Order: sequence, then structure tokens, then C-alpha cells
Amino acid sequence: MNDRPPAAIAPPALDLAARRRARRLAYWNALLWSIGNGLSGSTLVIYLAMELRAERIGLSIGLILAARHFIGVLRLGTPAMLDRRRDRKRFCTITFALSGVLLLCLPICAAPKVLPSANASVWALVMLWCSHHLMQYLGTIALYSWLADLVPTAVRGRFFGRRERWLVAGEAAAAIACGWFAWEWCLHYPKSQHWIGYAIPAGFGALFILAAIVPLRRMPRAERSADNANCNDPHPVPAKGRPGETTRNAYSWNRLWKPLGDRAFLAFLLFGCWFSAANGITQTVQNSYPKQVLQVGLFLMLAVQTGMRLGQIGVSPYLGRAADRFGNKPMMLFCLLITAQGPLFYLFSTPESWCWFVGAWIAWIAYAGLNIGLPNLMLKIAPRDQNADYLAIYYTCAGLCYGGTTLLGGWLFDRYKSFTWSLGGTTWDVNQTTFLLGWIVRLTCLFFLCGLIEPKSPQFQRIYGKQGNIGKQ
Repeated sequence: MNDRPPAAIAPPALDLAARRRARRLAYWNALLWSIGNGLSGSTLVIYLAMELRAERIGLSIGLILAARHFIGVLRLGTPAMLDRRRDRKRFCTITFALSGVLLLCLPICAAPKVLPSANASVWALVMLWCSHHLMQYLGTIALYSWLADLVPTAVRGRFFGRRERWLVAGEAAAAIACGWFAWEWCLHYPKSQHWIGYAIPAGFGALFILAAIVPLRRMPRAERSADNANCNDPHPVPAKGRPGETTRNAYSWNRLWKPLGDRAFLAFLLFGCWFSAANGITQTVQNSYPKQVLQVGLFLMLAVQTGMRLGQIGVSPYLGRAADRFGNKPMMLFCLLITAQGPLFYLFSTPESWCWFVGAWIAWIAYAGLNIGLPNLMLKIAPRDQNADYLAIYYTCAGLCYGGTTLLGGWLFDRYKSFTWSLGGTTWDVNQTTFLLGWIVRLTCLFFLCGLIEPKSPQFQRIYGKQGNIGKQ
């Protein structure tokens, strides 16, 4: 007796007009979300934590920057949850709504006397910050899987380039408004109330993140159809169930580890982990150095970050087109070489010549190419019916590497804050040593990127053949 349920009729594919409308709504979602993120970014939360006067500030900053990546290991369960809910649209809506609500609770915990001590306030802030990001991590994996079926591979680089421009534009405008508000507040109110100037923008940021759900609700669900197949998976997966449902059978946790047998994915994962570790090792010093050594206020700090984002607005569409035309790997190599020079500008900056650190943020305009190339290349490598598995493993491993090295950097900063050594008559402290180490390690990322395999490249065809399917090693 056959106990299998009858196969559902595949829903019709979305027409061209519906796909274009979905992309426009995705841009609106990116804009609203980025405004919320700009009003409540890591820099604001770090300055807020400093106002709480907790002990071991280096470790506190490290926890704010890194702890969310450790709890992010839970996103490995995203493919199973997607398979259970069978609706990526609803999953995205729920997780992003929860992230906004959790962020809305953050300013309350930062208020004096709400919790018994400054250390307790910092711990509550860290826990809410981590939970807020965990919900975003889960939703982002589902969103990228959803977008992969809404946007054809041939124009996906352009789509991510334009989406990155909206992300950067919203975050830049919100960050400069946030910095101006905090600066004005601190000018007109006593120091005991400075924390309010940081808490108010965080609350408004949460409201914008909740507003970003509206475009998601209006975006169409997308079935997995042959016309939207990835270039490395020539076999279409028949859609089943109602539109927007995943096309998997009962989820097997053993399948989650299958991407680790994919040589192209392993090369990508190795680069991503090393790149994340190279960025993480300098984060604590990079975020404390401007305020504690250079005496740079939040407004100026957010202003240089806004300048970086404005630069990214200009270059993102061109980098997206370059990725479609020449490949993601060459474009990423060029951008990585530029971004690796950032720590050198921090190394040369001093209280007397503090403006050197601005050069780092100019160099980091090139991060736009990496922000475009990484997800675009990931979706090209992953088979379309398993992209959530690939995304979950990559972002989890890369996040753990970033979080681990960030915490290590924070601990080393507290442990060796009085450390100095001399070279050629020049005295180096823990800040300068960290920046020098960060520059060297970031340059080594170029070697890992050179070993990365991109679909449709001559290297890919030599290894897998012209019709090779990366996902079936």
C-alpha cells in the first residue's frame, strides 16, 4: 500500500513584472532596515556601554562585538526550521519582527537604577544585543534563499549591487543623524544624562526595523523553478506545495553537513573564516582607540563612517556589474587589497595627527565589493535546493571565527594594556602592535581568496567539467 501523499501541483512561475516588483520591494526593505541599523549600530551601543562605567571595558566592548556571533551558531538550525514551516516569507517576517522588539527593549535596560549595577546593565545589554542579532541571522538566511529564487542568476550581481546601495544610503543618513543628535544632547545636558542621547536613537532604530517588515509582507513568494536555476545545477527541482514553500522532504540533519564534502564550498569557507578572523582581531582596539586615545566623539566617528558609506553608494552598482561581467573573484581580489590597508592608517594616527585614521574609512569603501561578492558567489556555489544549508554553515563558521578573535583581542587589550616594545628607536604600545598585526593578517587573506573556485570559471570547468554540479560531489 502506498502511503505517500499525492504530489501537489506546481504553482505557476512568476512573470517578469512580478519579479521586477519583488526586486523593488526588496530595495525598500533594505532601505528601511538600514535606517534602523544606522540608528542603532555597534558604535552607538559601544558608546552607550562606556557611559555605564562598567569594569573591564575592553572585555565589554569585545562581548558587544563578538558574543552575537557565538549565539549565531544556532542558525545551523535554520534549514530545519524552514523545512518545518515551509514558508520563507512568514519565517522572515516573524524573525525580523522579533529582532525589532528585542532591540526596543535595549534602551530600557541601559537606564540607571533599572538593574542593580553597571555590570548587570552591560550584561543585559549584551544579551539583548545578541538575541536581536540572532533573529536577524535566522531571517537573513531565509531571505537570501528567497531572493535566490526571485532574482535570476544572470542579473543577480546587479541586484545585489543596487540593494547594497540602498543599504548603505539608509545607514549613512541614519548614522549621521544619530551622531548629530547625540552630539547636541551631550552639549545641552549634564554627563549623568548622556546615556539618554544614545538610548533614544536606538529606540527609533528598532521602530524602523519593524517598519522594514511591510515591504517583505508585500513581496511574492517564489517557487523553485527551472528558469531561475543556478548555473551549477542544470537539473530543475519540481516545486510542490503552495508558492514560497521549500521543496525539501522531511529534513535530515545529516544533510546539513553535506556541503563540507564540496571542494568549491570548502575553499570558500576557508577564505570566509580567515577573513572574519583577520577582521575580528583588531575590532576591540579599533573601536576603543578613537574615543580613548584620539578623543574622537561619536558624531565625528559616525561622520567618517557615513563618508565611507556614501562612497559605497557610488561604487556598489559598478562593482555589481563587474561581478556579472568579469566574475566575483577578480572583483573581490581588487577590493580586498584596498581594504587590507585600513589598519595602517590607524597605526599612523596619534592625538596630534588624529586625521590619519580617516584614511582607513576611505580605504574601507572597497568593502562594498566584498559585501556584494560574498553572497553572490555563495548562491552560485550552492545548489538551489540546498542554499539554506550552505548559508547556515558559512555564516555560522565565519561568525564563530570573527567572534572568537574579537574576544581574544578584547582580552589581550585588557591583559597587556601597559605593554610596550621598541623597534628602531620607536616605541610601540598595544594599540599600534594590534594594528600592525591586523594589517599583516588581512594581507594573507589574498592567498586564501586566490584558492577560491568560482562557477563558470576555467578553473571550475577543469575540476568539475562543463556540466558539473558542485552540490553532488
